[in-house]
Amino acid sequence: MRSISRLQRHLTLAATVAAIGILITPHHAHAQDITFKGKRLSVIIGATPGGGTDGTTRLLGRYLEKQLPGKPRMHYRNMPAGGGVKATNYFNTRAKRDGTFWMGGGNAYIDAQMLRLKVVEYDPRTFHFIGGVARGGSVMNLRRSQLPNLTDRSLKPIVIGTGDGNGTWEQMMCWGAEFLNWNIRFVIGYPGTPSLMLASRRGEIDAFGTSSLGMLDSLRKVGQHKEIVQIGETRNGKVRPRGYASSVPTIASLLEGKLTGIALETFSFWSDSNQIDKWYALPPKTPAAIVAVFRAAFERAVKDPNFIKYGKAQFSPDFRPQTADEMTRLVQTTSYPSAAMTSYTHKLKVKYGLPGRPLTDEELTRLTAKLVKMDKVTAGIAKVKRGGRILEFKAGSENHTTRVSGSRTKVSIAGKKAMRSEIKVGMTCEITYAGNAGEASKVVCQ
Repeated sequence: MRSISRLQRHLTLAATVAAIGILITPHHAHAQDITFKGKRLSVIIGATPGGGTDGTTRLLGRYLEKQLPGKPRMHYRNMPAGGGVKATNYFNTRAKRDGTFWMGGGNAYIDAQMLRLKVVEYDPRTFHFIGGVARGGSVMNLRRSQLPNLTDRSLKPIVIGTGDGNGTWEQMMCWGAEFLNWNIRFVIGYPGTPSLMLASRRGEIDAFGTSSLGMLDSLRKVGQHKEIVQIGETRNGKVRPRGYASSVPTIASLLEGKLTGIALETFSFWSDSNQIDKWYALPPKTPAAIVAVFRAAFERAVKDPNFIKYGKAQFSPDFRPQTADEMTRLVQTTSYPSAAMTSYTHKLKVKYGLPGRPLTDEELTRLTAKLVKMDKVTAGIAKVKRGGRILEFKAGSENHTTRVSGSRTKVSIAGKKAMRSEIKVGMTCEITYAGNAGEASKVVCQ
């Protein structure tokens, strides 16, 4: 009987071990057992190629390839429609939960106003954030000749160009108009920062905001603009000027002592939400072990001196990583403000000419068609980058580039509707685009 009992115990132990073995699937594995060797990870990006969200995500991806176990390759998928909503919806509902999908996003995708839209199918509080980066807040640039107009409402208002009016620097200007008597008028519909830069050079607008180091440097070299105000960055609980623009006042410093009640409460909430710049996450319900692996890889990646070096050189001297815990806390506390704060923000935006809600792609396309002066050239395609997202060609004697949107640019080849990925080097195409580095509205190839 004793031998049978011992046998039964061995059998029970074996069965238990077998059961545990069955449970050690990718969803139940320990972090040390996870590897992505031989795999290609899909990286969802909710913005067009060439911007800050795209650039920071690709930079991080290069270093995650080195730090994730098995050294997987990254496959980037730009899905810019709907101001980031299309990409984030896809990420939330269709991305696999096994570590083969992660996303790079911007603060506008999880902005409190955006999250109120019916088309939004996600709650960012359910995402598993692996970290983020901050580049310092946007800086507002105003044409020097229009400086007197900013504070004198007897003069013509300064013309501020913007995309859909849902960004943080546009709201910064609304706070200035309400409490500092700034004299402003928004013009909505510019498809991205490169088109704003072009419009500024052409004299179509007086002002726009950006956090891009390249854009700010370019404006400084030309010398026609003055940096008048910035969002700044929050460190140790205080809003400070970013290092690159240390002499430019923050909106928080300009408004100090001027706000009370719901205005002060809403501004404080808005200021906290601006700490979110670019974020990186795994989809909801990703197993904890996989999340731990990605977070550890992120921590190692952002400690690489070259990651910081290239981030500072490409995006901003103020470029710095944010931890997973920091991102999680910020998203938890800023995604869904009180009804009173939401109402205040809505009324403030509408009062100064911004849309009360994010615009649809169709609405933006119509505005852009009326607003942006388009160039048209027939040229041979010299280079095709990122699956047709960026085209290089000759415009006269100059080398030009254009961005091809998957949702807004109409592409045809030999008289038939085509995908941008079908455009090849050597094709002769008629390109209608918003100037050098601007977005194309139409690409017609032979």
